[in-house]
Amino acid sequence: MNMKAFFISITTWYIIYPSAFLCLIPMRHQLRCDMKKTAIRVFICTTLASLLVALLKAALPIPRNALIPLVIIPAFIIYMKSITAPVYKVVSVFVLVFAFMSFVVNISNGFDAAIHPTGTLNNFSMEAALFMAVISTVLAALFYYPASHHAARILDDFDLRRVYVASVPVWMIFLFFNLLISPRKYETLHVNLMQIAYWGSIILLLTLLCLLCVLFYDIVSGLMEKAETEEKARMLEMQESAYLAQQRYIEENARVRHDFKHVIATLDELSKAGDISSIRSYLEEYMAAQPQKDVVNFCRNTAVNALLNHYMRRARTNAIRLDWEIDLEGDTSVTDVDICSIIGNILENAILACMEVPEGSRFIDLGIRTEKGGSICIVSTNSFSGDVRMQNGTYTSTRIGGMGLGLKSIISTAGKYGGRARFSHEGTEFYSDVIL
Repeated sequence: MNMKAFFISITTWYIIYPSAFLCLIPMRHQLRCDMKKTAIRVFICTTLASLLVALLKAALPIPRNALIPLVIIPAFIIYMKSITAPVYKVVSVFVLVFAFMSFVVNISNGFDAAIHPTGTLNNFSMEAALFMAVISTVLAALFYYPASHHAARILDDFDLRRVYVASVPVWMIFLFFNLLISPRKYETLHVNLMQIAYWGSIILLLTLLCLLCVLFYDIVSGLMEKAETEEKARMLEMQESAYLAQQRYIEENARVRHDFKHVIATLDELSKAGDISSIRSYLEEYMAAQPQKDVVNFCRNTAVNALLNHYMRRARTNAIRLDWEIDLEGDTSVTDVDICSIIGNILENAILACMEVPEGSRFIDLGIRTEKGGSICIVSTNSFSGDVRMQNGTYTSTRIGGMGLGLKSIISTAGKYGGRARFSHEGTEFYSDVIL
């Protein structure tokens, strides 16, 4: 076995470690295990794969590119098994990271061609392997912040499948470009203007890939901001509706109080006449004319109260039995927008689920209370058809065209406050438990 080729191959495949790092960092909130356990597992698997291809390279005259599947395929399987996110997100991130790293490989090939003009791709030098290890590490360090903050935010909160699916072919174009442009013989780069064409195309395509990533982030951020604005507008509409209903009740009560002296006078005259039947008839008419209050004061939080009244009216319209216990008092760190987003998503899903069962079986039980220390506990049980659809242990939408964003939004918002959200079902009952 050629030991020099073995150590060069081991150094060459070091690039798999920064690649794995960049794949895991954006998904840090969607790992099946904690980051430490996941990193150890990935490290062991990638090390074994690297040793295998290094041994094969040292023992057999196999082209370097032919060994790529022996590393990429096991790496992808381990990565997919470590993440709870849908497959389309996993594939998009994986292909994007390796598209970036393929540029590092070709930059290293160009470096190797510069110092060994008569070399070949299969005789990669140790100097170039070390150069590639340094460049890939620097690239991982440069991309750490945008990957851990901006990319993680997109992957956590944005779940429109067709956008991720459409991104994969775009990233693959850059990956295939780098696989095709790799020079088999370095001397070809020293003929005419091939050196300029080689470096120019790499710089141009790498710049274009970076610009596409920025554009993708801007477009998705705009969609997320639009959705958040619409959510706030919806909440304001519900607050306005509750306010107007309360105002109508106050005005009608004021009118009744103003007319009450005339009611007393009428009852006094009827009582003097001893006309009991007329008194009873008059009282019945009077009670029927009293204003009916259609706004319930569930709690002191105006936004939450308006939201609950909105869904209470929807539930009653659809013959859904309600059993709500709301104790939302005291100061908490949770904003009105976030608490309303969670409660709204729970009740929206519950009402839609109830609509799929017979009227007599529809119910929503909801409990909200504030714990010591400002924590908020939300527990909900609702009836549903019993038909569920799950992917990687996560509930997805059963409605045609539905994206299943509600539960993901609840999980994301709960995680923002160091809390958790759990969903389960048994028979025809669906359970939602959220702690903020």
